[in-house]
Order: sequence, then structure tokens, then C-alpha cells
Amino acid sequence: MSADPLVLVIGGTRGTGLLTAHSLQRQGVPVRVFARNPQSARARLGPTFELITGDITQPDTLPPALEGATHVVFTAGCRSGRPTTERHIRETEYGGVVNTLAAAQRVGFGGRFLYMTASGVTSRSWSTAILNFYKGNTLVWRERAEHAIRASGLEYTIIRAGILLNRTGGQRALLVTQRPLPLSIRYRIARADVAEVFVAALNHPRAGRATFEVVWGDGPPRDWLPTLLDQLKPDAPADSYSPPA
Repeated sequence: MSADPLVLVIGGTRGTGLLTAHSLQRQGVPVRVFARNPQSARARLGPTFELITGDITQPDTLPPALEGATHVVFTAGCRSGRPTTERHIRETEYGGVVNTLAAAQRVGFGGRFLYMTASGVTSRSWSTAILNFYKGNTLVWRERAEHAIRASGLEYTIIRAGILLNRTGGQRALLVTQRPLPLSIRYRIARADVAEVFVAALNHPRAGRATFEVVWGDGPPRDWLPTLLDQLKPDAPADSYSPPA
């Protein structure tokens, strides 16, 4: 870790973000969690995390959370397994990212922005069509969020996770690839494993300005996570990007 690290986790009150926050804290890394409901967040996180109250759809609440942060882990999104309107998806899964990037630029954030998205963002299939119909074009807006991140000028890492399962981590080999994967039950991964990938990618030099997919591989764990990330190549330079009207 860099000197005096402070990781801001946006989406850290549940799911992969919560697991990432706990994993970082176990390693002695100070963590700040951005939460809409501090009482609920405190109940989930316990007394040892710094909490900042705000909402990613309310831009003015973001700069105080970013002040002093050396890294941002963004896992926020609409709850999985529930139908959602496209308006809500756009405001949260796209607008929330754009608002956070703008706030980071406003406060002079110079660290790495790590973003969790999903396999299938650029690989069309019946599964992506069904998910987009059920959940407000979520993969469409996540792809646009990716474009905004690449064009922001910030150092970033974009992690596309396979279908997420609430399983114990560290039980299966991991596949890290920059080949776009389809949304498929074949490509699954435990949330706990994705959390460890975020921790490993935080300062890994090859993860900077890189987009990659992570899913379970075959058999038991084989490779140390930093070794898997050593194979990464940087993304092509971003084209100029204009937010949708």
C-alpha cells in the first residue's frame, strides 16, 4: 500500500463492497464507507469503520467523502434479483459513477478508481437480453459507465465479475482474462473471491488503466492473485466521451 492509505468504498454496506471493506480492514488498511443510511450501515459494519453520509445520485454529497482518499472502490448498484426501472438504473449505475468521477476531479483525487461491473457488458446473448429487459438495461448503462471512467483521465481498474454467488471464497481456481465473456451460468464466482481481487488490484501496477474479467476456473486454487494480475495489458486509449443527453 502507499503511504497513509485511505480507501473509500462506495457500495460498502452490502454484498461485494461489504466483503471488500472487511478484507481491507483485516489487512490494517483504513476504510471509509459512503452510506445513505448511517444507522443501518453501522449495524452492518460495526464500530471500527469511518462512515460518511451521502447518496451517489446527489452530487454535492460526494466531495466530502473523497477528501483525503487514496483509492476508491465503487461496487454500488441496484439490488440484484429485483426488477428495476431504467430510470433508476440510469440514475444509480450510470449517473452515480459520473457524479463520483466529477467529484473526484473537483477535489483533486489522484488515486485509483476501481469499479465493479459484470460479464456480458460487451458480449450480447439471450441472457443479457433477458437481464436488460428485467433490470432496466443495466448492462447498457454499465457499459456507458465504463466509457466514462476510461475517458475521465483518472487512474482506474474495471473489474467485470461473473455471476455472483454468496459462497465461501478461496475454494476454486480463478480465471483472469481480458477476453470479453458472455453472461452465463458457466461463468460464476463467489463474491468473497471478487473482494480479494479488488484488494489485490488496489496497487498492482498492471491493473492500472486495465479492464478485465474474473470468474471461477477449473479445480482448486492454483495461482497467487498478484501473479494472475501480472498478465494484464492496459486498455486502448479512450476516445472522447460525451454523456448521453
